[in-house]
Amino acid sequence: MLRLEKHELGPRVYVLGQRIHEFALGFAVLAFLLAMSLSDHWELTRRFDAGAALGAWLVVKDWRDLFPSKRNTAAWSLLPHRVKQPGCTRSRARMADDARP
Repeated sequence: MLRLEKHELGPRVYVLGQRIHEFALGFAVLAFLLAMSLSDHWELTRRFDAGAALGAWLVVKDWRDLFPSKRNTAAWSLLPHRVKQPGCTRSRARMADDARP
């Protein structure tokens, strides 16, 4: 039902065999908020604004996966995903450890 997979570009989450991308979760949050606001179940409050910001952030940070030609080409991070530079095999943490005397 729920499967987490370790991948070189970051964690992968599968629900019922389908991979869940962050942009899909972001669109789902935004659609839910839109539906609730149109049905007068919620008022525009700070919580609504925070939910809208979260949904928008999930879409923005995972924008590359919206396009099939760019999908799965960037490493996961809390900030927008970054493309792994060719020839770069060492992590910044390892480089910092190597630079210490």
